[in-house]
Amino acid sequence: MPNRVSTAVVLADGVATTYRRCGSGQTVLLLGASEAVALALSESFRVIVPDVPVGLSAEAAARWLGGVCEGLGILAAVIVATPVWREAATRFAQDAPDRVKGVIVADSGAAELAELRAAVERRVG
Repeated sequence: MPNRVSTAVVLADGVATTYRRCGSGQTVLLLGASEAVALALSESFRVIVPDVPVGLSAEAAARWLGGVCEGLGILAAVIVATPVWREAATRFAQDAPDRVKGVIVADSGAAELAELRAAVERRVG
């Protein structure tokens, strides 16, 4: 049975943010990666895919990520980010180490999905 994807809105650092969620289990925040990556990871994890606001500095994006976690009640998550979002994800991990189990920077190529899933499993384990 395919995973159901639902869409909702959360207020994150004062920004109304649309996000998609699918799967269950340990939480993975997906920044900038494709829907195919989200669906593949959702077979093993709870995947949250927020629509990242444009024009934020890394510092502002890190605060926004904190707001996403706060608004959704996420206590801890692995962050999977494309290279564009690396700095924001890393900064958030430095600012809130108790909330971030790890940051994985990955391209969204389908050939790397098994490797990406294994990397996430190592961080949530």
